[in-house]
Amino acid sequence: MSSDGLPPDPFSDDAKRASDIVNSYLSYIPFDELKNKWLAIRLSDGGYDGNLYDSKRDAVRHQLDEFVCAYVCFRNLMGGATPKEMEIFLRFNRDAYDAGFRLPDPDGQTGGPEVLMTTAQHDFYRNQITAETVAKVRDELRRLQ
Repeated sequence: MSSDGLPPDPFSDDAKRASDIVNSYLSYIPFDELKNKWLAIRLSDGGYDGNLYDSKRDAVRHQLDEFVCAYVCFRNLMGGATPKEMEIFLRFNRDAYDAGFRLPDPDGQTGGPEVLMTTAQHDFYRNQITAETVAKVRDELRRLQ
């Protein structure tokens, strides 16, 4: 438990920041205007460059280093994004880059291929986050005893 009596938060500040960015756009801009727009979310901190892009290709081309971002389209986020969803999304993209995948392609007509997460991969990340949360709560409870 934290000093305010709540259990530790299982989601990183990166994931919270990314979900706040997505949700703020959905709050202020009609979905019909957003549905084909893209964001370039930095893998380092979940932030972004402050721009909406008309295509993934534009988003990729406007980055100093296209491999430090994950690219997301609003058409998949009509209902918004929770910190949990963004935690999984960021971890998946970080792991894909670490494994040698090169998703963005500034010269490709579409901006590069999309790698889809399987159900098993989603479950893996969800279970990983759950295990980390349980470990944090146990550590906090031991500290309080």
